Amino acid sequence: MPGAEIQTRLAPWLQRWSLENMDTATAWFSNMVLRTCDSEDFLVRCGEHSDTIFLLESGLVRLFYVTPDGKERNKAFYRAGQVCGPVSAAITHSAAPFSIQCLEPTELISFRFRDLFEAGRHNLAVSRLYGDMISEAFIRNEQREAMLLTLNAEQRYRWLLEHEPDLVQRLAQFHIASYLGIDAVSLSRLKRKIRG
Repeated sequence: MPGAEIQTRLAPWLQRWSLENMDTATAWFSNMVLRTCDSEDFLVRCGEHSDTIFLLESGLVRLFYVTPDGKERNKAFYRAGQVCGPVSAAITHSAAPFSIQCLEPTELISFRFRDLFEAGRHNLAVSRLYGDMISEAFIRNEQREAMLLTLNAEQRYRWLLEHEPDLVQRLAQFHIASYLGIDAVSLSRLKRKIRG
């Protein structure tokens, strides 16, 4: 089992996931690592082979792609209480297709995806957690894709205000614009229009 500090910090996650008997998941736990990151630190860089998953205890991170001409495109933002990582890369044993960067000082618990997968083979509750994590990522990606493909710029901004309002206060304007698929000037106009 992990050290006392990890056990203490992991307890809320285990309770949330209804994971009481973890005797068959000791390898998963024993490889967990506590990390404290500064703003601008990278957890994963595009092109790296990483199967690390992050349980965010505090802070804010972004997942982003870089276009061939060097422009950054924000894919998603994750905050305290959420789980993120290059899951598709971990499943396919390939390089991460995006980078993960801290935008605020961040505390997290990290573990290897394969340790979670192996623990799930021996523990039904962990297996359900594995399924829930994959489902949550799929649903989140599908909702974001629908937002980008079916809504105009104003509707996308209103969607953000309704579904992720904290980001408006926590992010620089250019990050929000990138996330919504518009430029910063258009975002400024939208904000003025909506404030009326």
